[in-house]
This record gives sequence, structure tokens and C-alpha cells, in this order.
Amino acid sequence: MFIGYCKGKANRKPHIVLVVSDDQGWNDVGWHNQDVLTPNMDKLAKRGVRLENHYVHPQCTPSRGAILTGKYSHRLGFQFGALGANEAKYLPESVTLLPEKLKQMGYSTHMTGKWHLGDCKKSVIPTSRGFDSFTGLLRGAQDYFTRKLFGNYDFWQNETVYRPPEDSYNTDLFTQRAVEIIEKNNPKTSPLFLSVQYTTPHFPLQVPQKFMDMYPNENNPARRRYLGMVSSLDEGVGTVADALEKSGHMDNTIFIFMSDNGGDSNFGASNVPLRGNKGELWEGGSKSVGFVYSPRFLKHKGCTHEGMMHAVDWFPTILDMAGFNKGKRRKTFGHIDGVSQWKYLKRCRGSGRNEFVYQIDDYVAKSAAIRVGDYKMILGEPRVVDFSFDPIGGFSIKLADPNSTDIRLFNLKNDPTESNNLASRLPNKVKKMKIKLDELRKDSLPTAFPVFESNEIGSPNNIVSIDWCSV
Repeated sequence: MFIGYCKGKANRKPHIVLVVSDDQGWNDVGWHNQDVLTPNMDKLAKRGVRLENHYVHPQCTPSRGAILTGKYSHRLGFQFGALGANEAKYLPESVTLLPEKLKQMGYSTHMTGKWHLGDCKKSVIPTSRGFDSFTGLLRGAQDYFTRKLFGNYDFWQNETVYRPPEDSYNTDLFTQRAVEIIEKNNPKTSPLFLSVQYTTPHFPLQVPQKFMDMYPNENNPARRRYLGMVSSLDEGVGTVADALEKSGHMDNTIFIFMSDNGGDSNFGASNVPLRGNKGELWEGGSKSVGFVYSPRFLKHKGCTHEGMMHAVDWFPTILDMAGFNKGKRRKTFGHIDGVSQWKYLKRCRGSGRNEFVYQIDDYVAKSAAIRVGDYKMILGEPRVVDFSFDPIGGFSIKLADPNSTDIRLFNLKNDPTESNNLASRLPNKVKKMKIKLDELRKDSLPTAFPVFESNEIGSPNNIVSIDWCSV
């Protein structure tokens, strides 16, 4: 099927670099807030296409699954939040992932950073799901220096536990690995797909002092650490971009940047002027900062793109960038929710969609939110869950209000801060939105409140295991 893609024309395929930050707020980039120091990202965004109507799911696992599959989280069984430690859950193995498709096209596929899509057996980790190499953590967070979460070590090279030098900082390690991959790749003969999934600025709030010193006037200690982490992320993005330039890749590269969800103000982030936080159905949970930069492929540079886009769109969009969607090849996707936005990104206007799903959870949280045109409807409790942390670093989650029957309707064009509920005044609009919701909730996979196994099962000897749910 892919004869003509793998050889001879490899140098004509673009290199694609996907950089994802973790819990970065809407107000936590320089182009939205001049007090945030992100000069490298600002430069790329200013010379590229800035995404101002770009959405993801409200938490990391659902968003990461959507990006790699083109499917909404409720079709993957990921509609209730992020995967927890020692949780026997993973991306369905029947679903083909983005790197697997790109490998079929002759791409070299590499990942560094955070996976967070399942780790309880070898067949569900990155090197079994299409990536030629993986360096990073399999779970959702960890100490940036010890690489432990709840006392369990989690850092890997491919399928092997890896222990970097003591006191090395994770953000730097991910950047160094990305540069190493770029420098080893031949830009003229080997098309590269590089996924750099930073954990920054996700808690715990840890960063070298030099980055905190960049914010001497910030009096909130959590905010100061958080902003330092954002600036350390920016340094990493700049280093990766410099490596692409020096190695001869950049003139044929498409560089994509986004956050996996909104920021969490409890840990120093800001989504101002949007309402809400990470994990919530408000705009602050799902509206994601982002840009696309490419010296060769973008017709309009330095523009703001207002076209509606969702995380599920990256799967067909990136394949379109790589040339996969030519002819009838797109039919080999099976059912996906994403639509290619590549032609709209290139001309910096328009969109291939008029609706999307924030989240649909009919099983646990009993809440949902969708967007159709300018209107957004939320059914149930927007907060979804309440988190609490104990003094020794553990945490617990409980449902905020699964019995809520509240209906909220907002016109986001006129009311971007979601302060004016129109549900009682526009009953016909609510009725139409409910019909659309019923259409979108079809083919949901069941989910349940998470069950966390003991360390003896999921992390024996305080090391994350990749061989404990193989049934």
C-alpha cells in the first residue's frame, strides 16, 4: 500500500515535531501574558500560526489518547480522568496509533517524556505502540530529580529501567534526548516524527533556582515556582528548535506545540480570563495554548488562527501533513472523530469542524459538555471530581456531585468567561444540543471509578512494573 512513500521520496516528507506541555494555563505563555517569560516559544508562535480556538480534554490521559488515536475519550474508556498509579488500564490495543501509521509511511518515530496511557504490560507501552524509541516516565507525574512518585521509581529507556545521573532535572533530560535523536537522524533521507512530552509545569513544583530568579517580583511562592518551570520549558523548546536548525531539519519541519489541558490554579497556574481549572468542564480546563511553526509549509506566517480545533484532529492532521490522506487512504482509519485541519492551518482561517466534545461520562461522573457553533452546554457538575492531598504525599479523589441535573448553556462568542447561563431562556437550543449530545455519546466504552492496586502488584520493589496485568 505504501510503495513510493518509504524510499526515494523520503526527503520530501516533512519532519514533524510534536511538543506537549503539561498543565500549562491559558495565561501562562508570553503571547497571552507579558509577565510570563517564554521568548523561544514567543518567537516561534510569532513566526507561525497561533492557535486561539484550540481545545483538548480536561485532563492528560484523555487528551493524550485523543491526539494519538483521533478518538474522543469516551470512545477509549478514558472519559473519567487521568490514569492513576497501579491502575490496570490502557489504550485499547485494537486501536491503531499515530506513530504506527507514520512508521508504515517510512517515518522514524521517537518519543521522550511522559506516556500516561497505560503501563501494566509490555504490549501497551510506547515501543509496542509504534515508537522506535522511548525515554521517560510511563505514569503521570513524579519528582523531577528522584524520578519517583509515591516512592515508586519510574524512568525508562525503551523497556528497561533507566537511571540518569543523580540530581539531573527531568525537563533537561527530555530536551537532551530530543537533541540526541535529531542529531542522529539524517534530515535528507529519514523523515522524523519526534514527540516531546514534557511534564513541565505539572506538579510537584520543582525547578532549578536560576529559573525562579527570573521572577523576583512574584510574591506567591507557588506561582513563582510554576513560572520558573514554564521558563525552563521554554528553554527546552528553544534548544530543540536550535538543534533542528543546526542539523538541517528545520527548513523541512512542521513544529507543533500545545498543552495537554488547562492549568491548575492550586499549583500556581493561571487560566485568566477563562473560568475553571484542569479537570473541570469549564473553558479553563480544556482550552489549550498552542502554535504551529514551519518555514516551508505555512502560507500565512505570524497570524492568529481562530478556527475551531480539537485534540482528536491532530491524528488526521499530522497524517495529512505527512501525505497519508492522498487518494483513498483515509478510509483505512476506521471510525475516528478527528478531521484534518491542515489546509485551514496553512491558510490560517476556517475549520473542518463546527462542534466537539469536552467530555462525556455516562458511567461515573454522570456529566457531559459539548460545543456546537458558538454555544456550549454543560450537563451535571462542571467540577467533576474533588482532589485532596495528605501530608505524606498521597491523594484521594471523590466525585463532586454525580447526582447533579443542572443544565448550563453559554454563548461563548458573547460570553467567553461563562458567566451568563442561557439555559432557561433558550429551551429550544438546549433541546437541540441534547439531541446532538445523544448522537455524540454513541459508541461509548464503559468505564468505572478507578481501582488502584497495591505496590506489591503494580510496583514491586518500589519500581513501576510493565508485567502485572498480562492476562
